[in-house]
Amino acid sequence: MTKDVLIIGAGAIGRGFLPWVLPQNQFNLNFIDTDQKIISDMQKRRHYDTYKIKDNQLIKLGVSVKNAWLPEQFLKEHKKHKNFELIFVNVGPRNCFLATQLMKGSDTPTLVCENDPSCVNNIYINLKRSYFAIPDVITSNYAPNHILINDNLSVITEEGFLFYDDSVKNDFIIGNACNKTELEKHWIAKLYLHNTPHCVAAYLGALENLTYVHEVMHVDTLANVVHGCMNEMLQMLKRHWNFSQDFLDAYAKKELARFSNVLLYDPISRVAREPFRKLKLNGRLIGASQLCLSQGIVPDNTLIGIVSALLFESKSDVDQHLQFTRKNLSQHHFFRYILGLREGEALEIILNTRLTHLIEKTCSLMNNSCNANVL
Repeated sequence: MTKDVLIIGAGAIGRGFLPWVLPQNQFNLNFIDTDQKIISDMQKRRHYDTYKIKDNQLIKLGVSVKNAWLPEQFLKEHKKHKNFELIFVNVGPRNCFLATQLMKGSDTPTLVCENDPSCVNNIYINLKRSYFAIPDVITSNYAPNHILINDNLSVITEEGFLFYDDSVKNDFIIGNACNKTELEKHWIAKLYLHNTPHCVAAYLGALENLTYVHEVMHVDTLANVVHGCMNEMLQMLKRHWNFSQDFLDAYAKKELARFSNVLLYDPISRVAREPFRKLKLNGRLIGASQLCLSQGIVPDNTLIGIVSALLFESKSDVDQHLQFTRKNLSQHHFFRYILGLREGEALEIILNTRLTHLIEKTCSLMNNSCNANVL
C-alpha cells in the first residue's frame, strides 16, 4: 500500500529535489504552495517531470501528484488528509511558522529543509515532531526552454544528498541520517562553503545584469572574487572548527564545480532574493565576515559580496525596502540600526571607513554601468 507524503512548498527543493529522495512508486506526493499557477497546473495535470544532472547528462523522473492545494484550499479539506507518513517543509525561513500552522498539532514527523536550523524551534508550537534536514544540493526553479515548452513545471536538480536528524526513525528516505554533531558539521559547511560564496556570486551577477550563476563563473574578474571568498571561508573554518581539512577542501571543490555547471540553469534572481535576510548578523555574509575577522583574516572578497548585496535592487523583491533605508539614512545609522552592527566593532569600522572604496572596487569589476550610489 502506498503511503502519503506532504510537501509544503512546491518550489525548487520541494518540486525538483525531494521526489528523488523517496523510493519511486511507494509514496503518493501531495503539495501545498501559495503559487496559484503551480498549484493549478498540478491539479489539472497530476504529473510533471523533474530532471537530475548525472554524469553531465539530464535524467528525467516523472512525478505523479496525488493532491495539490493552495493553503486556503487545504484548510477546507485538511480533516480528510491527516494520515501523512512524513511532512517536508521548504518554504523559506521567513514563511515556516505560518506555513506549518496548516498542520498545527500533527504528530507526523516533519523534516524542515530550510537554510536556518532555528526554524525547527520556531515551529515547535505548531509541529512538535520537527527535525532539521539539509538538502546538500543546488536545485534550480527553472529549466531550459526546450524542456519548459513541453512541461512548464519541470525543474533541474543536481544529484545531491539529504542529511537529516537521525531522531527521525524511518527506513525509506534515500539520504544520510546523522547524529547532532555530524548534522552540525554539514550545516556549518553548507552555510559558509555553499551559502556564502553562492550568494556572493549571485549579487555580483545581478550587478552585471547576468541571468544564471554559471555565467558569473565565466567572467574572470567576478569568478576571482567568488574563489577568493571561498578561500576566506576555508581559512576561517580550518582555524575556528576542528573539522577534517580533507572534508573542507573536498566540499569547497564540489561547490565551485556546482556554481560553474552550465546544465543547472541556477537563476541569479532565486539566489539573490531577500538580501536583508542574507545580511543578518549571524548569517552567510556579515556573520561569515565577523568570524573571519575573529580569526585574524580580513575577508576582502566577502566584503565585496556585502557591498554587492547592499547595491542589489529588484522592484519585485520583498526586501526592496532595504534600498529605501540605505538611501535615506546616514551611513552610520544604516549600519547601526538596520544591519545591527555595534559601534566600534571591527566590521563596523571597516565598512564605515572603507565603504566608498569598496563600492568603487566592486563597480570596477563590472563591464556595464554599476549602481554605485554611496550610502
